[in-house]
Amino acid sequence: MKARDIMNPRVIYATLPSNRQAVLQLFKEHGISAVPVLKGGKLVGIVTRKDLLRKIDEDQLALLMTPNPVAVSVEDSVQKIATILSTTPFRRLPVLDGEKLVGIITVRDLIKEIAEMNLDIPVKKYINPQIVCVWEETPLKVVGEIMRLSNAEICGVLNENDELVGIVDEKIMLSEALIEDFLMKSTQSSSSDTDDKWSWDGMRDLAVRYFEVSVVKLPKEPVKKFMKPADFVYPQTGISKCAKKMVKDDLDCIPVLDSFNRVAGIVKDKDLIRVLVDVQK
Repeated sequence: MKARDIMNPRVIYATLPSNRQAVLQLFKEHGISAVPVLKGGKLVGIVTRKDLLRKIDEDQLALLMTPNPVAVSVEDSVQKIATILSTTPFRRLPVLDGEKLVGIITVRDLIKEIAEMNLDIPVKKYINPQIVCVWEETPLKVVGEIMRLSNAEICGVLNENDELVGIVDEKIMLSEALIEDFLMKSTQSSSSDTDDKWSWDGMRDLAVRYFEVSVVKLPKEPVKKFMKPADFVYPQTGISKCAKKMVKDDLDCIPVLDSFNRVAGIVKDKDLIRVLVDVQK
């Protein structure tokens, strides 16, 4: 299987010269969180909402984007793509045919492929034993700080009996977040769109660790009011079944329980895609 077989050919992109407002408009119109950047028809960069938030004082796209992004060819194997995505911070890769941008591939695209492969290999090989958990009565604001300090992408929620009753991930944290006025004022020439829902929902893929300058104000209400139902897998769960759960529940990570139904770790999507390399060995 090659990149051309799994890529999304409908690529939304920005062109140089451009600015922050134009990029935000693309994000708003298409419900996306990153776009490749072209100049003269050639790929020169990629810009994400993380870039816009971290470089709050910049307006020009050339200064906001990450230049010379890693890209793959339409002829590159899925194994090569999985290797890149599982060993780098990247969650998406532009796909080129020669010098022409023809598609984009994300970690989620690979997870969807794994879900359809009917792999019964136990997921235990891809478990990370380190997972952060909190009590269900912990204020969401405190949970956000715990996740920031521990660099956690997901947090298990336990009841008073030590049972897993829910999970909170970055997407929940950010859908509940109140982005302070200075963010919108720095990205909008007028305030007419300040209250658009995209201002919150569009930020959902941002990592909590980037909110170190009080950009986000989280509620003090108990985390149990905001958590997702506690979906999970066991070490012996098949890899494809695990991938299906992650796709169905829109999870980048999923908790793992042991034979006593105690939290034993976590499976991250970027770890799980390594199976695409391992099955070829």
